[in-house]
Amino acid sequence: MDQHLARFFLGANAPGGFTSLYDGFTDPGTDHLFILKGGPGCGKSTFMKKVGAAARERGHFTELIHCSGDPDSLDGVYIPALHRAYVDGTSPHVIEPRFAGSEASYVNFGAFYDLELLDREREGIESLTRAYKSRYQRAFRLLSAAASVSGGAALSEETLLTAARRARGLIRREIRGKGSGRSVKRFLSAYTCLGPIALWETVSELADKVYLLDNDLGLATLAVEAAASEAESRGYGVIRCQSPLFPAKTEHVLIPELSLAVLTQTQSIPYPYKPTRHLRLDAIPPREELTALRPTLRRTSRLRDALVNEATLALAEAKSLHDDLEALYIPAVDFGGIDKLTQRHIESL
Repeated sequence: MDQHLARFFLGANAPGGFTSLYDGFTDPGTDHLFILKGGPGCGKSTFMKKVGAAARERGHFTELIHCSGDPDSLDGVYIPALHRAYVDGTSPHVIEPRFAGSEASYVNFGAFYDLELLDREREGIESLTRAYKSRYQRAFRLLSAAASVSGGAALSEETLLTAARRARGLIRREIRGKGSGRSVKRFLSAYTCLGPIALWETVSELADKVYLLDNDLGLATLAVEAAASEAESRGYGVIRCQSPLFPAKTEHVLIPELSLAVLTQTQSIPYPYKPTRHLRLDAIPPREELTALRPTLRRTSRLRDALVNEATLALAEAKSLHDDLEALYIPAVDFGGIDKLTQRHIESL
């Protein structure tokens, strides 16, 4: 475990298309955001990896933002102690400064392109760009279908109330006193070219106490929201981790000031570590209620998993096509110039 590192996503491949949380990445009142502009293959991700590594070598806690299309690539770096952040500001998460030069400024990676060479590759660039974007559109449609069959089980009112009461009572006992912090939204999990993944190591970095809630029946939502609201009402900075399948819903809550995490897990993305307390909410419904629901739940689960698998294949195809696109750009990039730019930013940390 890296003691100076947390990893999140700020974008999600979601049912409604690409869903962005980039507007809330930094605090515009205190932080300076460097917005990286440039096309594929120009070294933006490598630049951010090097800056992030240098910040950690200097002892600074660093937040890395991974690309939901390609988790091995970075879309952002945030160094809170230095009030400095870097972000890829190109499509699909286009970012522009509100006040250019004061709270944000551009870093132009397009300046390192050989434009004459790229002009000769115009036909291939346009064809591959259209092709990989079409695969994303297919993935979005499949995820929309997956969401439509994943609305939760038709449980009785008594079961819902029992689950909410049990979870909220236990969690609220952990949220005491007063805090001071800024609440933000992130994605801890994402649908990617590698399938559904969660960056669980981040939880180990930010929380010693972990409450884990089963959520295959959709019973954890009220408890997670209650934990977030209680902490925010007491002034604590809360990291609300939204659901990539239902971005309006908070899926996990991290409260670093209390070293507390309230997590949900499903069979498709299980939590791999031992929690402080495991609330098996899926065991709350009476046996006869579960027996009646089980055939529908099994069919729904199989259908959802099949749709997610097809979406994963579409995202993998998009990644492969984007790699081919980068291969056209790379010969036209002045990487020596980018190395010098990278070193200047590292020296300024």
